[in-house]
Amino acid sequence: MRKRRKKEKKSSDKKVLFKHNDKDLKKIRRKRKTQSLKQNFSIRKISMWVFLLAIFIALLSLTSKIFNRGSNEIVQETETVIGLDDIPTYPNSTFLFIDDLENQSVKDMLAGGQSAYYMNSKSNFKDVKTFYANELISRGWNLVLNVEIGAEDKRYGQYWVKEDKGLRIYSRYNDIWYETITPEEAKNGLSNRVSEEIEIDMLLAGSDYQDLLPDYPWQIKIPKDYLISYEVSEFEDFRAVNFQRISTGQFITIYPVGYWGSKALDYQLDDYTKILSQGTEDWDVVNTTVTSWRGNSSLKGTIAASGNQKEVLILKNERNKVTYILNTADSSDPLYDYIIGNIKYLGQEDNS
Repeated sequence: MRKRRKKEKKSSDKKVLFKHNDKDLKKIRRKRKTQSLKQNFSIRKISMWVFLLAIFIALLSLTSKIFNRGSNEIVQETETVIGLDDIPTYPNSTFLFIDDLENQSVKDMLAGGQSAYYMNSKSNFKDVKTFYANELISRGWNLVLNVEIGAEDKRYGQYWVKEDKGLRIYSRYNDIWYETITPEEAKNGLSNRVSEEIEIDMLLAGSDYQDLLPDYPWQIKIPKDYLISYEVSEFEDFRAVNFQRISTGQFITIYPVGYWGSKALDYQLDDYTKILSQGTEDWDVVNTTVTSWRGNSSLKGTIAASGNQKEVLILKNERNKVTYILNTADSSDPLYDYIIGNIKYLGQEDNS
């Protein structure tokens, strides 16, 4: 009897131990599963935050680029043509006289409502016209005329009007010129200037012509309504030439003053006034404007002495590299503008 009880006791103890171990295994499994779920949730959560952070950074970068691009566009829009405050500059163009901003002649040109810029090499005047057709309209300007090269009764260029202001935009030699004019002049395309040219044509029509001396550094055909005479100049052995209109007695003169580039043009013009100042006459420069002639920088303006005035334009002779002063006391003489448009250096071809 004792042995049987002992065996039953052992058998009972084994069952208890087995159940206890089984419960522990279940707890361990549940704990591991819970930890695994927590661990997986934590990884997914971190991945989600990383993804959201990446999207945020991308959006921030995109916004910054858009803002910076907008800022650059605003800066470009607010950059205006020197001398014309409400006219935007053409992209990548450069002021023609950027190195001479302190020159009085450049200041006078700007004060007179003129300005000029170099075009970049990839642009042409057609691009310029398209640009301003978009830009100026948004600023209240109205395009009143677009005159092509070769028009018989108007000057070439784009013409704009805004309130009491007129504007002409045109090109000469891969550049952009701006000229403020009256609204009436803009609407008729400067036909008044063309009328002056027609007057020159009428003067020359049917006239017999005379040439300059074969060895003179300039060549041009002069109507026989003018007398041609030569005189020794103050500059080396170069000669000046005079054209005197028979009907009025007024002179147009082409006078050499020095080598091109030896002095600034305004100093060379001063030298010419000193040459003219003989006896009681004291010639001085009244005003000048920077311009261009045949692709070279030039000066035009007025000189005066004792109530007398002369209109002047500086010419560069490409053959002998000498600076000449073209001048007249009668700016209404049509021959003056004819010379500006038609004179050539000796040996220059007609198509040059």
